[in-house]
This record gives sequence, structure tokens and C-alpha cells, in this order.
Amino acid sequence: MYQARSLPDVKFSGTGLFKHEYVDSKRISKFEERIVMVEADCETRAEELILSEFGAYAIEGISFIGVYDIREMYPGEGPVIEVASTLRIFEGTEEEYVHRYWNDLRPESCDKVGWVHVWFCREPGLSACYNCQEERVGELWRDS
Repeated sequence: MYQARSLPDVKFSGTGLFKHEYVDSKRISKFEERIVMVEADCETRAEELILSEFGAYAIEGISFIGVYDIREMYPGEGPVIEVASTLRIFEGTEEEYVHRYWNDLRPESCDKVGWVHVWFCREPGLSACYNCQEERVGELWRDS
């Protein structure tokens, strides 16, 4: 007979910083802030679980750079659970904040920053670039 095991009632989130580097020298390296959630009976055990998972995630081309943050999550009511949050001190406008921290994930176009487009198939008949936000009609990845 199957017996359900009781899970610890404390949840923790862990945010880790990773670097993605590519064999194709035309693809620009990227940093990833990866967020995971674990259940553990204390923060020390949560840290062990999270760091073990971060190590397992760091496979060929992805490295965990050793920067991380672990937070106890507060139990919420209802269907929404907060996994992690980032608070920053910033003395600019909302538009400046969005430009600096939100839209900076990839530039609008490789052409504007002197990079080379590296195309992939976004969907049939539409190409998108790994390095920037640009999309173009056609099968440009076939020529790459």
C-alpha cells in the first residue's frame, strides 16, 4: 500500500546566476537569473538542495558563477504563489527603469550594436535572432 510522505511545510526560493557561452562565436554570451523552489525543514537544507540543483543544471556551455540568493517564501492564500522577487534601489523614472533592467535582456537589433545576427526558425516563414529582438520574414537561418 502506498503511503504519502509528509513534506516539510517551509518553502524556499533560490535565485542563481548562470552564464551561457556558445561554441558558435557569433552568438553572444548570456547571463541567466534562474529561480527554483524547494521545500525543506530549514534554510541550511534548502541551500544544500538548491546548490545541488544549480550544479546539475550547469552542463556544457552553462556555468553557475557562484552568485545566489535564498529566501523563505511566505505562505499565500489562493492560487498564486510568489516564487521570488527582486528589490532594487533606483532613482530614475519608471521608463528609465524599464529601459535599464527590463528591456536590456537583448538589444533591438544586432545592427545597432555591431553584432552579427544568428538566425533561427521562430515559426515557418519567420526568422528570429538569438542575439537581439529582431525578427524578419523568410528562412534566414538556412543561410547561416
